[in-house]
Amino acid sequence: MKYYIAIDAGTSVIKTVIFNTNFKQINSYSIKNPVVTDKFGKSEIEMEKFWFLTAKCIKLLIKKSKIQSQSIAGLGITGNMVGFWSISNKNKPVRNAILWNDIRSRRIFTNQNIFDQIYKITGSIVQYGCTIPILKWMTKFEKENLKKIKYILTCKDWLRFKLTGNINNDETEVSVYPGDIKNRKLSTKIFKIFKLNTKYFKLFPEIKKSTELGGYVTKSASKLTNLKVGTPVIIGCGDVIASTLGAGGISHNKKISIIGTTCHNIIVKSNPKISKDNSGLFFASLNNTWLETKINVAGTTNFDWIINNFYKKSKNYFDKIKIINNFENKYLKKNYYENSLIFLPYLNYGGSISPFVNLNSKAEIFGILPHHNDFDIMTSCYEGIALSIKDCYGNKINKKDNLYLAGGASKSKILPQIISNALNVKVKILTNSELGALGISFLIDNYLNKTNLKNLINTHQKIGHIFTPNKKHSKYLNNKYQKYKKLRESLENIW
Repeated sequence: MKYYIAIDAGTSVIKTVIFNTNFKQINSYSIKNPVVTDKFGKSEIEMEKFWFLTAKCIKLLIKKSKIQSQSIAGLGITGNMVGFWSISNKNKPVRNAILWNDIRSRRIFTNQNIFDQIYKITGSIVQYGCTIPILKWMTKFEKENLKKIKYILTCKDWLRFKLTGNINNDETEVSVYPGDIKNRKLSTKIFKIFKLNTKYFKLFPEIKKSTELGGYVTKSASKLTNLKVGTPVIIGCGDVIASTLGAGGISHNKKISIIGTTCHNIIVKSNPKISKDNSGLFFASLNNTWLETKINVAGTTNFDWIINNFYKKSKNYFDKIKIINNFENKYLKKNYYENSLIFLPYLNYGGSISPFVNLNSKAEIFGILPHHNDFDIMTSCYEGIALSIKDCYGNKINKKDNLYLAGGASKSKILPQIISNALNVKVKILTNSELGALGISFLIDNYLNKTNLKNLINTHQKIGHIFTPNKKHSKYLNNKYQKYKKLRESLENIW
């Protein structure tokens, strides 16, 4: 039996997952990644430390799985996207990597017209931690470091370089630097909008397709990881794209919501036509597809906040799971419980980019009366997440559609049903727990065996439970949604 190893390098956790060639998950191993933050919006990673933690993760996965390294047919990487991972002429980090959620470049972008112009080219609301805005920030505040840079990489490119010694990027990342979303390359127009000299083009490595060969495991990488020297490593893609592929997102008009720390609501498109609603993100994916993505930056963090503030118990992970289970069991006994509270789930410091753009938006609990308690507030949070998904899809989803649901929150006993009721659609649960890694394993197989990627993904999509709308509760949530939308619109000028 041969195996594939997929690395999913998230912002806070590095995961390594091993699959057999039938895409059955054999084992996984993860390590927390220390992110350096401060009150000024810094979000950084020490690059060499990040590599050593990843190498350790691979080594311990192989040991845990009791699989011989020569049985590993191929390797692939996905990771947190964009940011700024710079290396020098000696192929050493110039500085800590700057992550996608760093907001320090915000101080230099006071003219919102810049972002409006870029949206018309890219279909994305540019985040301050995207690569090109950070490059602009570097030209103003870190000129000496900028002079030392040989290449600007992204997370997965840095790890691939450490595994293979080769330097490349892929089309999925370049198009959201921001770049040319249609042609999947750097954009001269965008450099002009940012008033950046095109001489900086030379700092970006050669672009390859996600399914191409990125190189082979070197002797030095082999010593750290226990991978066999010469194991092929594919180019890979960004984490949003990998997770969407793992969720079966390869066919036109498929709707997928992935609910974790953030909540991605995705429509797969067969053309790069940009939405006119001026919100969200637009990604280039594989097989000539694009992903129209409406993202609520705060997903399960809303639940964490309520637990931390309204439930007087230990805050460790297993206690949180117990609290959630107890709440959901109680909710089920109440049989479609209704209340008047409205929860706006925008609990983050960066504001909202979907389905509206307000970088000052905040979470709200509206309508509190003396009889309301922790159960009511938690119920309103579940409903708020569901209503935010309805808000993101808008009129682009209807009762004839299926919504495919994945991510940690899809395992909830009640949230999928609440989402089904709120959107009045069938909700189908995707059973694989590591979608990003699964998406990468499909790409490995495509490279090694020249398989048809679309057929491969469609054949191996596994559906668990299917939820159908409850008519009475759908009516209740539709009425609540009208109030939800009026509430968030009324706060636009207050936030």
